[in-house]
Amino acid sequence: MDLGGRLIVGKGLAYETIEAAWNDAQDGDKVYVHSSYDAQEAGEQFPIVLDNREKEVTLTGGHPSGSVIDAGDTDTNVIEVIGRGQSDYRNNPLVQNLKITGGNVGLRIRAAPYSMYQNLILYQTGSHGVQLDGYTTDDGLEKRTFGVNLRYCVAWGCGGNGFRLETDAVPNSTSFYGCHAMFNGRAGSATLPGVQMRGYSTRWHGGSIRGNGGFGVDARGGSAQSVYGTYFKGNGATRQYPSDVYLSETAVGHTIEACYFDGTYSVDSPNGRSREYRAIVVSGAPTVSIKNTTYRGYEDAFILVRNARDVDVHGPSHVGLDSTTFVSTSGSVRLRSNEVVQESDLREISGGYRGDLGIHDGSGDARWGLAIWNGREWVSAMNSTVIQ
Repeated sequence: MDLGGRLIVGKGLAYETIEAAWNDAQDGDKVYVHSSYDAQEAGEQFPIVLDNREKEVTLTGGHPSGSVIDAGDTDTNVIEVIGRGQSDYRNNPLVQNLKITGGNVGLRIRAAPYSMYQNLILYQTGSHGVQLDGYTTDDGLEKRTFGVNLRYCVAWGCGGNGFRLETDAVPNSTSFYGCHAMFNGRAGSATLPGVQMRGYSTRWHGGSIRGNGGFGVDARGGSAQSVYGTYFKGNGATRQYPSDVYLSETAVGHTIEACYFDGTYSVDSPNGRSREYRAIVVSGAPTVSIKNTTYRGYEDAFILVRNARDVDVHGPSHVGLDSTTFVSTSGSVRLRSNEVVQESDLREISGGYRGDLGIHDGSGDARWGLAIWNGREWVSAMNSTVIQ
């Protein structure tokens, strides 16, 4: 059946496989997966390759719970999207309204900048739910995948990461809106994050990240990343010391804001714990900002700052719902709250910039209280003397 550019795939229809419909489609068409479609019965060959270098066609279902691509009998990738990379920014692949189950990687995306994926469910794939991967042409040209938008996508019970961004894809400005990464990376002995965040200015807004085997979010390899308005609960289910968010030294300037963190496990966890160890681990990442969160249920502390400088925890902006320790530090430099260096022996550190503010702890002959960095030394605001 071909209705004005809509090629319908399903049992007893003109196209029984997505591959056949894609081959017949022309620019501007939609390949529509009907609820009667059965990949195994139709003999669909995986992976289903959507080569947008050849044509610009949308792959869509009617509803993600009704239009299902079941690859449960194969261990290959289910859908692979290939674009033109930076050769053509106007060619924007689009996949939507589908449930993808089984197989290896559910949705592998390569060389597809500014593409969009929405209303997708990735369920119990053998490996990652969604993977933004690198791509190199036969003549050695690297094709990149940046500016991708994922909206209302759910990765549930996948064997690998729910959402995985590879560094060699150069996934800068990848945006997740209202997505969910739940119970991924925990099959067998797996200890994998729900979200592997890479790229500059990559952002996760809204949704939930819970029950994953490794960290909820593992962020590194790009500055100005952010997590906003997200529900975290019970991650690190297969880790000995579980945490929700891990920021390495290469996650420069990361921002976490307006999130809810619950460290308790609502069901028995493979690690045998009843609570997570920490919510956020800042491990070497400089100039991180964490504010306006609510938290409860952590064993050691809500935030650990380790070997990092100028981390701003915005202390008064947070709401603790129980006795969880707010922050612990190890080797941190100029720990800040609302930009002010927190109480410490200022004789041991320099200011970050002229006019920087800090609180001296009263060590030496200087008085306790606020001090100002004049570019060379700290000057006490209490009596205008140099702290030395």
